[in-house]
Amino acid sequence: MILGLPLFFLFSVYGVVNAYLPVLLSSLGYSVSEIGLLLGCFEAAGLSIPIFISSRVDKRGNHGQTVILLTILMIIVLPPLVLFQNFFLSALFLGLLAVGFKGTVPLVDAMISRNMGSDNTNYGKIRVMGSIGFVFITLLLQFSRLINPDSAASIAGAIIIPALLVILSIMFIPGLLTVVPRSSEKSSSIAETQEIAVVNPILAAVLFFRSLPARYITQFEKLSPAFWFGIFLIFLGFFALTPSQRFFSLYVRDFLGLESYAGLWALSAAAEIPFMFLSGYFIRKHGTEKLLVVSLAAITIRNLVYAVFPTFGGAVAGQLFHSVCFGLFHPAAVVFISERVPRRYLAVGLTLYTSFSMGLASVIGNVIGGFVIEFYGYRVLFTLFSFFPLIGIAAFFRFRNIIFKKKSIETIN
Repeated sequence: MILGLPLFFLFSVYGVVNAYLPVLLSSLGYSVSEIGLLLGCFEAAGLSIPIFISSRVDKRGNHGQTVILLTILMIIVLPPLVLFQNFFLSALFLGLLAVGFKGTVPLVDAMISRNMGSDNTNYGKIRVMGSIGFVFITLLLQFSRLINPDSAASIAGAIIIPALLVILSIMFIPGLLTVVPRSSEKSSSIAETQEIAVVNPILAAVLFFRSLPARYITQFEKLSPAFWFGIFLIFLGFFALTPSQRFFSLYVRDFLGLESYAGLWALSAAAEIPFMFLSGYFIRKHGTEKLLVVSLAAITIRNLVYAVFPTFGGAVAGQLFHSVCFGLFHPAAVVFISERVPRRYLAVGLTLYTSFSMGLASVIGNVIGGFVIEFYGYRVLFTLFSFFPLIGIAAFFRFRNIIFKKKSIETIN
């Protein structure tokens, strides 16, 4: 379990950023619409650049060293982010923060997977240390006075401390700084890559990217209508999750008038863990298509709960829906993709999932969400975003007999 320490500290960073980044920007004096634009810049930078970093590092094998450099980037960009209160400078600094913030996770996963050797069956047990770290830091910040939510410097400091621990854990755990070039490693099997994909789709894309000829990347016509329809459904789901994923802390603080958002973030992270573990059982029993529809329905209900019950109890109930809205939705989405694309195109499918269905949906959702809050308020935000999963559900029942009438690919190739 010592291999899980970098994940524990890294997701402690994630806990602070997810709960407090919008609050940090608010403390700098930005309006909600400006915060939405800045978060859109953050998501866009974190969407594109880390993928290129990961593929290069995978070839060279210097995962540990690169994680340290990216973590240092996170640390050094925070002071100017706090000091220079200019919209365009803030967008630049947030972009740099996102490169370090989002670029580290696939590299840490690859680094740990590499150190485990050929046996990746216990990967999930190590990966859960990240979720534990997320829950730990958010509970700690909720029930202590380590952060002053009105001070951007205080929030930045809470990000820097666990980031430093990430660096120390990599430096002192044997083997994590060892450089292992791609040519000296055994190729990951397709089955292993698909198992890892359930936990981290970006990692699976990086591990499989090397086996794909470049010409395949542009051959999207090879992907079936069922795949593209699934990508569309998943996009609607993650788009509708934007209010609860990026604006939730501001909703609790500014609309509900509470300071309990860190604890509520911990609740949602804890709720996803059992469903993530049991996702394989649900997928085998009900199939990915039905689970995608159930997840879309849960996302709609979750948004409506926030809108209709603007109380602490409503916020608690909404956060508990994260169990299905992410803990089940994410694994079902990844397995759906792995079922619907040929194995030799797995990286293409997973990259489209992370870049389009997750990444682009978040970018657009942040920008639109900020303006909706600015002009209409939080209840309209959650109500509006609750309709998009319904579009996906209606489309599914309208076209499922056409699109899903037979298996679209043969997975043996």
